[in-house]
Amino acid sequence: MTMTECPNTEMQQSFPQQVIVGILVPAGQMGQVGQVGQVGPACQMGQMSGQMGMGQVPPQVATFPYQAMAAPAIYAKPEYVYMPQMAQLAPMPADGSSSFPVTPRSPQRQASPEETDTATTAEERMERPRLSTSAARRMRRKRAAERAAQAALEHRGEKAAPLSAGRVKSDSINSILENLDFLRSQLTSGITDEVQKALVTIQGHVWQLAQHALGCRLVQLALETGCHEAALLTRELQGHVQEAAVSPHANYVIQKVVSTLTWANSSFVARELVNSCARLARHRYACRIFCRLQEFCGNRDLTLQLIDELLVEAEDLCRHNFGHHVVQSVLEHGHEKHRKVVANILKADLLSFAKHRNASYLVEKALSYCAVEDQRALLSQLGRTDVIVDLARSQFGCYVAKSLLQDERVNGQEALNRIQALAHDFARTRHGQRLQVEIGLLQE
Repeated sequence: MTMTECPNTEMQQSFPQQVIVGILVPAGQMGQVGQVGQVGPACQMGQMSGQMGMGQVPPQVATFPYQAMAAPAIYAKPEYVYMPQMAQLAPMPADGSSSFPVTPRSPQRQASPEETDTATTAEERMERPRLSTSAARRMRRKRAAERAAQAALEHRGEKAAPLSAGRVKSDSINSILENLDFLRSQLTSGITDEVQKALVTIQGHVWQLAQHALGCRLVQLALETGCHEAALLTRELQGHVQEAAVSPHANYVIQKVVSTLTWANSSFVARELVNSCARLARHRYACRIFCRLQEFCGNRDLTLQLIDELLVEAEDLCRHNFGHHVVQSVLEHGHEKHRKVVANILKADLLSFAKHRNASYLVEKALSYCAVEDQRALLSQLGRTDVIVDLARSQFGCYVAKSLLQDERVNGQEALNRIQALAHDFARTRHGQRLQVEIGLLQE
């Protein structure tokens, strides 16, 4: 819809107020409507409407063809046109004459400083994030744990060491993370009072810190102090062993518990792994826990129970990317009966295990750590010349072949001559070249 102004001055004087006339035009016939600024039937209609009363329709409107109508016009004095988008009135004429009553805009009331401060405070309260239900619940649990730790200290007749100059607040995990360097310096200072202050600060946050990339190192450092309070920190890890074992950070804390503390303070680790050994032994991080238990607690009944459970699936673990590390730890640190189980499994399909990417390590270890009779049984199958040459051709069996050629119990000279005669074939592969260099048949 197009708007224009009618230049008929007589008609403008006959209208004391604005009059807007709108005509609905079909979209398909817009091209037939007059252009902007045309004066014709529209102005004639305006003159006619000025002579009639309000609410009456001129007879020409009903019969006038809308194709010839001009665009609707706005009839008003140009100097008093109201412009809503600018929120202001056009300037008055110089002589002050006007047929329109003009009401000036009332001045805007300025808020007092007190009202401004109050509004700002209210806005800040509106923008301030509120704790979710779960976050509030965690906050309550954390405070309850802090109160319980404080009550335990008071029950033993001990007094919580004050934090030096308020540099770390024990009620905030974030403040602990922000002051890691200061806490590390306290733990490594060798001064009993400083160490006690750092341990008191850490209490109540051990599990949260253990899951943090930097916090887990602080907990490990605290465990290395070896004092009674450091052992008490492990109570916060109880019930979280399986979760910590698969954590990329907390698994180091569990390893430190096993390798540093006494069995009385670390036995909960083995206890919580029962009935989950085969699954966790295949995990990237959890397999390390079983290796530490073999190294430091291998003769404990609970550890032996875990290995019994593990070896039920030993054949699959020997070939697994992470499980084979646990079996290797059994061969190096385990009980003799468990080594016997592994040796029997390897002998069942020895050549296949010797050529496997992961199991080939175990064959090498079995030749060194198993019982003498088991080692002889393995050598009786692997020590033949044709077997050694066959292993030497394999990408992973070549490591076992190298061990056999360097073993004094094996007459490897004939196999060495065969490999030298086939030097051209071995030179075609990278592992064949490496084997020739390692056994002295080829210069680097």
